[in-house]
Amino acid sequence: MLFFLYWFLTIIEVALIKHGAVNLEIINEAFERLLLSPLHIDFLIYLSVFCTGYAITYYTRAKQHAIKNDLLAKQLLEIELQSLRSQLNPHFLFNTLNTVASLIRLDEKSKAVKALSELSQMLRKVLENQNHQLIPLPQEIEFIESYLTIQKMRFEDKLLTTVNLSGNLHDCQIPFMLLQPLVENAVQHGCQLESNQNKLTLKIACDDKQLSVTLINKISQTDEHQGFGIGITNCRQRLDKIYQQRYTLSLNEIENDYFETRLTLPIGVHYD
Repeated sequence: MLFFLYWFLTIIEVALIKHGAVNLEIINEAFERLLLSPLHIDFLIYLSVFCTGYAITYYTRAKQHAIKNDLLAKQLLEIELQSLRSQLNPHFLFNTLNTVASLIRLDEKSKAVKALSELSQMLRKVLENQNHQLIPLPQEIEFIESYLTIQKMRFEDKLLTTVNLSGNLHDCQIPFMLLQPLVENAVQHGCQLESNQNKLTLKIACDDKQLSVTLINKISQTDEHQGFGIGITNCRQRLDKIYQQRYTLSLNEIENDYFETRLTLPIGVHYD
């Protein structure tokens, strides 16, 4: 604003010095003379350089500010996810140690030793992946298989598991310990039944667009708590933070007293 005022007053001054009067024609002539003078050409060049430099500086600072905000948001999300996963560790460990304790009480010492060996492998994976939110799907499957091995030692023939895998699983990534609460939920509810043989089916399929996980287990008519445990709630919260609205998780009773848990995740989410 001050620059334009200075420019206007300079034109008036030139017109008065040159002609001793001011009108539109004189102002136009004074403007042309002033515009073409070497001094003002240099000034315009300086002004252009200054404005360009200021614009570049402003853009750079704005971009750095946006990057800083994104970094802070990601760090906050990381802290929230670590907090959620830390809630799972004692919950998972408590339940698994209960299984080992049950084997010891039943004087199944050899099974208890094997269960502790499987548990140590699971804890090793927990430590290895404590700084990773997403891991290759085969590693998560190994974690689940160790968990099922321990549970089958406890429930023996009462727990019959079937695991079906299809697709290019090595190209898929999944939040670490995401499937374990879902499988644990199915195991705990299925093995509370009076039946001597309770089937649990786990199907995992991966294609170019999505990862699909299906769990089917049998339940009793009096089971009213399916899907409302700590692990399931934690699972939903982690999914919300990582995938927002791009995932589906449903837990529904289906025919013949069976319960189905279905999870779909998009392929190509890179968090780390």
